[in-house]
Amino acid sequence: MKQISYVLKEDVPLAAETEILVIGAGPGGLCAAVTAARRGRQVALAEHYGSPGGMANVGEISPFMPNHCSGECLDRPLYPEWLNRMRSYRSLPAIANRHSEWDGRTVSRYGAMLAAEDMLLEAGVKLHYHHTFFDLRKEDGSITDVIFHGKSGLRAIRAKIVIDATGDGDVAARAGCRFEFGNSEGYCQPMTLCFKLCNVDKNRMPPRQEITALYLKAKEAGRIDCPREDVLWFDDFDSDVIHFNTTRVVKHNPLDAEDLSDAEIIARRQLRAFLKFLREEVPGFERAELHSVAARIGVRESRRILGKAFIGIREFETRAKFPDGIARVNYPIDIHNPSGSGTDLRHLSEDEYYEIPYGCIVPPGVSNLLIAGRGISVDHALHSSMRVMPPVCSIGQAAGMAAAMAVEKQCRPEELNGAELRAELKEFGANL
Repeated sequence: MKQISYVLKEDVPLAAETEILVIGAGPGGLCAAVTAARRGRQVALAEHYGSPGGMANVGEISPFMPNHCSGECLDRPLYPEWLNRMRSYRSLPAIANRHSEWDGRTVSRYGAMLAAEDMLLEAGVKLHYHHTFFDLRKEDGSITDVIFHGKSGLRAIRAKIVIDATGDGDVAARAGCRFEFGNSEGYCQPMTLCFKLCNVDKNRMPPRQEITALYLKAKEAGRIDCPREDVLWFDDFDSDVIHFNTTRVVKHNPLDAEDLSDAEIIARRQLRAFLKFLREEVPGFERAELHSVAARIGVRESRRILGKAFIGIREFETRAKFPDGIARVNYPIDIHNPSGSGTDLRHLSEDEYYEIPYGCIVPPGVSNLLIAGRGISVDHALHSSMRVMPPVCSIGQAAGMAAAMAVEKQCRPEELNGAELRAELKEFGANL
């Protein structure tokens, strides 16, 4: 690619100063900000979009995946609080229409957004929407200012502790942190554009395996071009709505703007083909209409920022526990084939879990940075287990608690005693 020479040199207004700055308002950023603010700290949250919730909002992700052990939620307290608050935005008929094991975790993007904002505002978090991360300033190994781009140009926010909740580790990478990316071939898990259909006659829908058989027949005939091996769909509260998590875009780099653009186009091409296939070949979908389509494609995996600790598939297999464990995970290894068809699923039994140690969210080399979200210090395989929203909420609340404690103790996050952090999280209500 040809290069141009461009040097940006201008004064940037300092828009705000705060104790803790969280960048990204997805589940990890939400829980980090709320935890630190409820601890009494001054917290600002900067978000690229105009509303919080991350992929539960703009990605149309529903339902949230399960992370339970012996029937008990592993991600207390903020994750179930968020779910419960979402229910206040549902209609009474929708609440009454409970008909599957997923109902408790089935969400509306709008409910997820509004409930998240309720929690943030009630906690006293200062919200900076339409703030896209642009750059940062470092002095003596510490981030002093984070620079954002928006409609008013560039603006900076100064903070004592910075939490990267971008999902892609954008802040950490810019700060010089080391990271891993993808599998051994350099491919990340595929991207997916979620969508919902309405006007579906659920009483006439065939069983899952029959829909998949019809899909595979359509694929073989060339009517659908999608690498996924089956049709992944979930029921919805609304009596005529079905959610689809079934498009698949492989071998595209989620950190490359052109690849992302191409992935969006490919995914919507697949969506059109699925809509035609379902209407013409699957009973119950003859009158189906688009209910909603994600505002952006869903990214399962990108950077994994290396931390003071690193865990992987061995820790999953041995159900590893740690004195400074900050989150517990029972969700399976769930690797959607980065190169094509197939999904690698490896389950724990219902009474087993592994723990994520504090060091996995503490990148060395940047003294005031923490990671909250899917991009923590784990390998490609384990990432497929901890990347889903419930454990990400637990990771976020741990990052928020660590940031608050670091401010209180006037120390670097890496200097915190992980066992003490764990104890504070338990006092906060965490299932540890």
